[in-house]
Amino acid sequence: MKSSAALPYFLLTCCALFWAGSSVVGRYVAGEIPPMALNFWRWLFAFLIVLTWTAGELWENRILILAKWKFISFLALSSAIGFGALHYVALQYTTAINGALFQGLMSICILIVAFIILGDRFGIREGFGVILGFGGVAVIVTRGDIGVLLNLTLNIGDIILLVATMSYSVYAVFLRRAPPELSSSALMAGMFGFATLFMFPVWLIELYGFNRPVPVNLTAFWSIGFMTIGPSVLAQIFWAYSVKKIGPGTAGYFIYLAPVFGVLLATSLLGEIFFMFHAAGIILIFAGIWFATRKQASNGG
Repeated sequence: MKSSAALPYFLLTCCALFWAGSSVVGRYVAGEIPPMALNFWRWLFAFLIVLTWTAGELWENRILILAKWKFISFLALSSAIGFGALHYVALQYTTAINGALFQGLMSICILIVAFIILGDRFGIREGFGVILGFGGVAVIVTRGDIGVLLNLTLNIGDIILLVATMSYSVYAVFLRRAPPELSSSALMAGMFGFATLFMFPVWLIELYGFNRPVPVNLTAFWSIGFMTIGPSVLAQIFWAYSVKKIGPGTAGYFIYLAPVFGVLLATSLLGEIFFMFHAAGIILIFAGIWFATRKQASNGG
């Protein structure tokens, strides 16, 4: 029982690792792989992969899926398009610091949206955990310099990031209302299919309207491959399963781990230096998650 109760928390930690990897890879290939093409191909391949083991379940539940197609397409629009596509576009205009801060705001937005839509309440302990977690994110992305926050400037990219953040928060909350008859994999297969359909005309506009083809080289293969397997297939299934088990509010705290893994990946893979402010931020983030989730974890078994 204890292992099954802890499983959602482990899977959410894996999600944060995949999201951190997505940010690192996304920044690395930004000048080479067009953003809409990257988003289109990742969802197409993710759909084909998940379909290999969910086709039977989707066929058996075809009547339910047809009845719920608007809901499933809404999930695809709010996550794969509203967040995924907009996030890639926003990073063309704003700084990495602003992007990380908005990512930290997502956990707070999920709590607020969950309260408004579902009536989920959070107490002093959860609120204190949110403050600690966001404080840790702020320490990491500002390198422990309060002057960075005071000198932040906003642009169109930041506005797009805010819209993307709110879009994913709505997705995370409404995911809880997904049909219980569908497994997490089958639900994601439906979402991936709709995401591919929605992204197809957008990709065509980027390809022919802006003349931005995808280069056929090793960088394109490995980057699209990673985006497909990690942040798309595994992370989305893990997230959907965990939200069903522990709710969107609790799951949202684990988004704070993405900057932690981002620092670890950058220092280990890109050779960046690990500073004391990194350690301070990581400690604050883990303390925030512990404060916010220890009650739910202890009651989960």
